[in-house]
Amino acid sequence: MALATTALTGLVLGGAAARAQEAGTPLLLPQINVQATAWRAWEPVEGYVAPVTTTGTKTDTPLIETPQSVGVVTRDQIDDQAATTVSQALRYTAGVLPEVRPTGRYDSVFVRGFGGQGAGAAYVNFLDGLRQQRGISYAVPNVDPWLLERIEVLRGPASVLYGQTGSGGIVNLVSRRPTAVPVHEIRLEAGTDGLLQTAFDFGGPVTEDGTFLYRLTGIGRIAQTQYDYNEEQRIAVAPALTWKPSDDTTLTVLGNYQYEPEGGFYNFAPAVGTVLPNRFGRLPSSFFSGDPNYNLFQRRQASIGYQFEHRFDDTWTVRQNFRYQHIDAEFQAVSGRALMANQRTLSRSIVHAIEHADTLALDNQAQASFSTGGLDHTLLLGVDWARSSAKRRLGNGTAGVSSLDIFAPVYFQNFAEPALATTGQIQDQLGFYAQDQVALGKLRLTLGLRQDFASSETNTRATGRNASQEDSAFTWRAGALYLFDNGLAPYASYSTSFLPNAGTTSPARGGNPFDPTTGEQYEAGLKFQPNGSNSYIQAALFHITQQDVLTPDPAATAFSIQTGEIRSRGFELEGRASLSDNLSLIAAYAYTDAEVTSSTVAGVTGKRVPQVPEHSGSAWADYRFRDGPLSGLGLGAGIRYVGATQGNDTNSFRVPAFTLYDAAVRYDLGALREDLKGAEVTLNVSNLFDKNYVSSCSSTDACYFGNRRVVLAGLRLKW
Repeated sequence: MALATTALTGLVLGGAAARAQEAGTPLLLPQINVQATAWRAWEPVEGYVAPVTTTGTKTDTPLIETPQSVGVVTRDQIDDQAATTVSQALRYTAGVLPEVRPTGRYDSVFVRGFGGQGAGAAYVNFLDGLRQQRGISYAVPNVDPWLLERIEVLRGPASVLYGQTGSGGIVNLVSRRPTAVPVHEIRLEAGTDGLLQTAFDFGGPVTEDGTFLYRLTGIGRIAQTQYDYNEEQRIAVAPALTWKPSDDTTLTVLGNYQYEPEGGFYNFAPAVGTVLPNRFGRLPSSFFSGDPNYNLFQRRQASIGYQFEHRFDDTWTVRQNFRYQHIDAEFQAVSGRALMANQRTLSRSIVHAIEHADTLALDNQAQASFSTGGLDHTLLLGVDWARSSAKRRLGNGTAGVSSLDIFAPVYFQNFAEPALATTGQIQDQLGFYAQDQVALGKLRLTLGLRQDFASSETNTRATGRNASQEDSAFTWRAGALYLFDNGLAPYASYSTSFLPNAGTTSPARGGNPFDPTTGEQYEAGLKFQPNGSNSYIQAALFHITQQDVLTPDPAATAFSIQTGEIRSRGFELEGRASLSDNLSLIAAYAYTDAEVTSSTVAGVTGKRVPQVPEHSGSAWADYRFRDGPLSGLGLGAGIRYVGATQGNDTNSFRVPAFTLYDAAVRYDLGALREDLKGAEVTLNVSNLFDKNYVSSCSSTDACYFGNRRVVLAGLRLKW
């Protein structure tokens, strides 16, 4: 037999269940069996509590039984908070710093103190369990949250299952999939800075017998930004088709196309005039250090893939997950380089990059459920492979780039185009992994092993230099968890990570490939799922050590260098509850002590990692009136706190802490008239009191303003 079936009472698992409750029909919830299809764990759930995850084990394991901390942001939470980026959707997740550099262009996050900037940034790069590879520099894929069913965060090393990952953890985006229950939704929304967007989501059976199901989701958005001369434009569509000839066989084809002719703001400001005093005053949060004559970011990405599963019998199931993705990106920018002693003249640099990348990702799995004596096993065997072929034409420098008076900027200047040098890079990864989840009564044991082989070949045409590198690594994870009858589940685990690094050092440093980044984590925690309550609480202590971390090269900001070692340790607490049809709650807190314990850069060893606060926390409450004179009204309110952070590697200055407030109001027009059923008006406000703040600084020359107040009003139609 497989791992013990877990009853998750009080959970609302789908639209049919929700309608049954609204009708007053007694609801008997099915038990969740980890023998079921792994990807079925990613089906829609009602409320904020997702009972099962695939990200943590690649099998559909209840969260309470996973010996590592996992956070899940559901579709309902994304909708209630009206997140327009993945980073915004992660605002209420413990241990995650999602907006250290707020932008709609990239989703760069810190998890458990590890994130970074530039080439080493920890971009959100897993989609449906497969890594989304990037180009050499700026061709980084991005997914609009409207296309997603949920977002799952596996905290800590995940290389034993996913290969190339950092030590802090991974963020896995889960696409909307075809459903047997028809869905039809259209949204029209408008907001701050001229934001206009429309979105649609359609799905359901194609054939009467449900053999074929479809999903078609799309969104279009245009907006100004809070920064001068910067706009956002995006169109995205995601078609999906499921073929299910029997209960044992499923094939789902997933497509995605996203085009951004205007990629929004991705620039920065000096510390003097933002978080440090400037004799001329403080810079406005709309400050733009570039030039509208030159700054540009365009991205076009498309992917096609499939997820196939076949169950042979009660023991064996095989799965294959595949995706091909192409991405084109062009980036032009004039950026601030250093503020002069007069505190108002900013020297600048210029960069122009044209990039293309073709990537392939394949994951083959065989799962066996069986018993040996008194032990129940879920054995997972896998082979995954990934390949990236990328090309970059890059030019950068300072020659002929005019300086800027930051308090009286003059724009629409002419700049000499930098000479573009061509670099090509091919990366391959092959991994073999095995995992056994063992159940002995109420004890759960997990052991995973993996061997990775990675190769990289980089050709720099201008110098005729070919740099090749081959790496291999053995990673593993072991964990134990005990399920008490009262819903408590203490656990402990150990895991390691391995991340080959794309790109090379600057030509001045030899243009050499980077060594892999490696790490290890010790974690112990307690999970709690009260019987009969749709709630979930988890607390975790962790200690992570990571070596050979990429950081921006202070002598050539378009490149990176590798430091020695970073140690991060801390405590996290997160709770989610949908206590009734009316009330949903989220609370999160993280203490993170992240320190550079060894560095190749003078004056950095022993310093705190910049941009990472010791303390951060958040809370959100959402209440819906189901009857009475306020029937149809929904209210939401949230608070987010980010503690003070260090502003650079040497910790020579600090960025102040900040507290932000969010609010939401919704009204179901069906409460007024029956013929308006399915229509809802919404109003969401983030940073309710319009706090002017700096979200973080990565150096004295690179500070990032936080998002000011954003108001988004809309009309949602469902039928």
